[in-house]
Amino acid sequence: MLTLGHQKTDWISLGVVVFLAAVAIGVGVLEPSLLPWALGAMVLAAGMVFWAARWDITLCAWIWVLSYGLLDWPEWKIELIGFFNLTVPRIIFLGVVLTFALYFFFHRRRLHFDRALYWLMLALLCYVAFSATTTGWTARTKSLESAPYYRFLGSLLLPFVMFYLLCNSCSKEKQIRRALILVTIYGWYALYIGYLQYAAINGLEGARSFIWPSYINDPTFGIHFDRARGVFRGATPQAFLMVSLFYIDLYLIRKTRGAYRALLVVQAILVPPAVFFTLLRSAYLAFLICGFLWVFLTGQKRFRWLKTAGLFLLLVIFVYASWERLSSTDRAGGGVAQRSPIRSRIILIQQTWDIMSETPLLGVGFGHFVDKQQSMPRDPGGLSGEPTGVLVQHNLFLNMLAETGLVGFVLMLLVFIFLWKQSYQLYEKIPPDARGDVSRDFVVLFWIILANYLTDAMFRDPLWDVFTNALLWSLAGIVVCFNRLLEPQPLDLPIAAGGWEGT
Repeated sequence: MLTLGHQKTDWISLGVVVFLAAVAIGVGVLEPSLLPWALGAMVLAAGMVFWAARWDITLCAWIWVLSYGLLDWPEWKIELIGFFNLTVPRIIFLGVVLTFALYFFFHRRRLHFDRALYWLMLALLCYVAFSATTTGWTARTKSLESAPYYRFLGSLLLPFVMFYLLCNSCSKEKQIRRALILVTIYGWYALYIGYLQYAAINGLEGARSFIWPSYINDPTFGIHFDRARGVFRGATPQAFLMVSLFYIDLYLIRKTRGAYRALLVVQAILVPPAVFFTLLRSAYLAFLICGFLWVFLTGQKRFRWLKTAGLFLLLVIFVYASWERLSSTDRAGGGVAQRSPIRSRIILIQQTWDIMSETPLLGVGFGHFVDKQQSMPRDPGGLSGEPTGVLVQHNLFLNMLAETGLVGFVLMLLVFIFLWKQSYQLYEKIPPDARGDVSRDFVVLFWIILANYLTDAMFRDPLWDVFTNALLWSLAGIVVCFNRLLEPQPLDLPIAAGGWEGT
C-alpha cells in the first residue's frame, strides 16, 4: 500500500508529465514539423520523471558508466564551438544528472558535504581547472591538443560528480548487487568482442565480421589493433575491466544462487584468457596482486596465510616451468621481457625529474607534459639508442607531478588515501559474520578494484581513459555512502518534559 509520501510524489510526478505533454502539444501546434521530436522528448522526459520518483536511481549511474563500452561511437557527436563536444555518453550523463536532480526534489533527500574526501576532490578539481586555465585548455602538440580539456572533463569532473551523486542517493544494499550484475552482463559482450579479436589477430580474419560496432575493426581507430582491446581505443580499459570482472564474479558467486550463479562460474573461467589477450604486462601484474589480496582478505582468518603461501608456491612453479617462454620478448607468445617500453619509461622518469627541477610547485600545466617534452632531449642519456618521438607520461602520479607540480601531486595522493580511509572505516563497522551485500567481502572487492586501478596507474596515465575512472569512482560512491549510512545519526527530537512535572 502506498504511503502518504509516495502518494504526494505520484501526484507531483503526474503533474510534471501533464505539463510536459501540454508543452509537446503546444510545440506541435506552433510548428507541426517538430511534433514528432517534441513527442519523443516528452516520452523521454516522462520516463526520467517516473524513474526519479519510483525506480532505483543508482541504476542511472551505471547506465552512464557502461555507455562508454556500448555507445561511445566516434561518429555520433555534436561539435559545439567554444565548448566541449557532446558525445552519446556525455548526453547520457546530462540526462542522468537531471534525473538525479528530480530524485532529490521528489524525495527531499539532503545533499551531504561533510567528508574531508569531498573537499579534497573539490580542491583537486579547482586546482586542475586553474592550471589548465592559466596554461591553456588545448595543448600545442597537434596530435594531443585535447589533452587538458578531455582529461579534465572525462576522467575527473564527470566521474567525481557521479561519485558525489551516488554518495547521497544509495539507501539499500540490493543496489550493490544490481550494480555488479549490470557489470557482469556487459562483461559477456566484452568477452565476446575480446575473443573474436584474438581469433582475428591469430589468423581467423572472418571473426571480425561478427564484431559490432564495425568501427572497432578500423586499424586507425586508437591504438593496440594487434591486441584484444574490446570496444575501446586501447587495450588498457579492456584489461582493467577483465581483471575487475573476474573478482566481481568471485564475489557474486558467493552471493547468488541458481542459473545465473552457474553462468558466473563460466564467465570467471573465460576471463583469465581474456586478460592475456590484451598482452599487457601491467594487467598480468594487477591480476596477480588482486589474487593475493582476494585470497588473503577473504575467508576464514586461520587459513589466510596458508592459502596465500599455497598461491605463491603455485606461482613459483608456474614461472619455473614457463621461464623460457616468459623470458622471451614475444608478447603474443606470453613473453614479458620486451625492453623498449621499459627504456621509454626510464626516459619519462628522467624527463619528469628535469621538469620537476624547473617548476617544482605548479608544474608545466595540466595536459601540457608533451608540449614541454618537445623542447627537451628526445633520448636523455642515450637510453634507447634511437629517437623516441612523442612520449605520453605512463604514470598517473609522475604525470601529476610534472603537469601540476607538488600541489597537484599531493592533492591526488590525498584523494586516494582518504578514499581508502573511508572504505576502511566501513570495513571496521561491518560485523565479520555479515552475510548481506553490505559485507566485508564487498569492501575487499572494492579494495581489489582500487588496487587494480593503482597498479594500472603505475604504468600509464589513466586520465586518458574515461571508462576506467567512471567505473572506479561510481563504485567508490556506493562505498562512501554506506560508510555514512552506518554512522550514528542524531535524532534531532525535542527533549521530553519530565514525567513528574506539575504533579
